[in-house]
Amino acid sequence: MYLKLIDEKGEKLNKFYDKPFYVYLSLSNMCNANCVFCDVRTNKEKKCSIDVKKLIDELASMGTQYIHFTGGGEPFVNDDIFTYLEYCTQKNIKIIIISNGLNLDEDKIKRMQAYNIHTIFFSLDSHLPEIHDHLRRVDGIWDKVTSNINLIKKYMPSVKIVLNHVLNRENIDDFDKFIKLKEKYNFDYINPIVIKDYDELFFTPDQIQKYNANLDYYYELSKSLGVDFLASNINFFKKGVSSFGDRYNNIDLKCVYPSFVAFIDAPTGYVYPCDCSIHRDRTIYKIGELKEQSFQEIWNGNKRRILKLKLLNSELDCKTKCDEANCEFNKYYFAMKGE
Repeated sequence: MYLKLIDEKGEKLNKFYDKPFYVYLSLSNMCNANCVFCDVRTNKEKKCSIDVKKLIDELASMGTQYIHFTGGGEPFVNDDIFTYLEYCTQKNIKIIIISNGLNLDEDKIKRMQAYNIHTIFFSLDSHLPEIHDHLRRVDGIWDKVTSNINLIKKYMPSVKIVLNHVLNRENIDDFDKFIKLKEKYNFDYINPIVIKDYDELFFTPDQIQKYNANLDYYYELSKSLGVDFLASNINFFKKGVSSFGDRYNNIDLKCVYPSFVAFIDAPTGYVYPCDCSIHRDRTIYKIGELKEQSFQEIWNGNKRRILKLKLLNSELDCKTKCDEANCEFNKYYFAMKGE
């Protein structure tokens, strides 16, 4: 969940404590890209294995306000995605989608006007087409996503557009040029994410030093262009980051995320407490299986209760892999509570 995107703040947000306020839903592990830093193609479970409409019914009855269709794979390779968008709209659930942009076109974007779409995330890893296409291993994907950004703003001007930007060795030196894409493409936020679990693309010490030296410039440049960072703090390297993306400044992070959020992996039917834990050890972070229990039973179950307490007490290692936007939500929550 991203604090700057959600409409609910303060006491309004707190009313949803211990409800599945914001649910990530990965429909499949099928993708039309082949990103160098992604392991989706190694997953044995591919297609959706759960009744998604039944799940949406259950989530709506439990008070879910947002469903975030995410990867695994690319949501728009799923033939049923528009059925699910329509059903969420009927249930008055706000829709957030992440996409690589490859399967979208003007006709589909026009069709999406009818749905309750709140935000669209696009993956874009460089201001240069050749670098993005190389990292995603698809020729022409940069051109496709950038053209779709402006088409969405043409037909759905109120929809927020976020660029997920995986910072890595091939693009960090040109972060200012990436911000300047705002001059041509009408997006609202940049969500820089430090590359994780991929040592070969981790930054050199000189690159980290250069990035740190330019932080003020990045903040000033983004402000001057009218683009915001999804997490206010982009100082990722202030206390050191390992070559696998572990951030040691998060050692004491208290996490309340599982009291508002769940991640559902439709190919397996597994449920996790958040969008970061999906990439960690299943034996630790899996809180249930939809093939064995209803979502409500999982949400109210003992495994989630125990895991929630451990995360709240900062006992688990996932805190070092947590994305900055998630960390920002936790800090906001505890500040709101005066803790």
